[in-house]
Amino acid sequence: MLRFFRLRIVRIILATMVFLVILTLFVLYYYQSQILKKKNVPQITFSDSYKTAVSVKSTEMDLLNGVVARDIEDGDISLDVIIENISNITISEDKQTKVKTVTRDVTYVVCDSDSNVTKETKEIKYLDYREPVIESVDKVPVIRERKYADVLACFKATDVIDGDISDLIKIESLDSSRENIRRGVFPVVLSVTNSCGDTVYYNTAVTLIE
Repeated sequence: MLRFFRLRIVRIILATMVFLVILTLFVLYYYQSQILKKKNVPQITFSDSYKTAVSVKSTEMDLLNGVVARDIEDGDISLDVIIENISNITISEDKQTKVKTVTRDVTYVVCDSDSNVTKETKEIKYLDYREPVIESVDKVPVIRERKYADVLACFKATDVIDGDISDLIKIESLDSSRENIRRGVFPVVLSVTNSCGDTVYYNTAVTLIE
């Protein structure tokens, strides 16, 4: 009987040891596989066809042209690349030539089948950018009441990227020192900001009539 119990204890110990070995191997395999997945992140590169100097009319498809993404396991995943963000414009001016350079940062992102994400940012330069323009609808802006809506109706704004942005015009200041006067010319300062974050100011005047 004692021998039987000893044999049974030995079997239990052996079974436990085998289970622990299998469990350890499984944990090591899972850990290593996860580490490899994290190491095998996709890579984003830019081919010779990628243009860093572009027109303001360039679409997202144009900006994706020449962007290449590869993954060790998935192969070519260039079609999965998307544009995550396009920054506001940065305008710099050469002190000697006075030439302005307009740039933006484009952030590209791609995800492989293991959910590994890679991001790359590339600077592009606009070749034909012009700041937004505010102008009066008529030669002489005329209002009958000193109301912001009436003032705004006298002006329009256009942008090379966004087109008509008249609805984005804001009144920065309007002369209120002559509130009791029913007629005359009043200075006004307007502003407008396009989708690139470029803000322009326009100093003008409106004529108040009875």
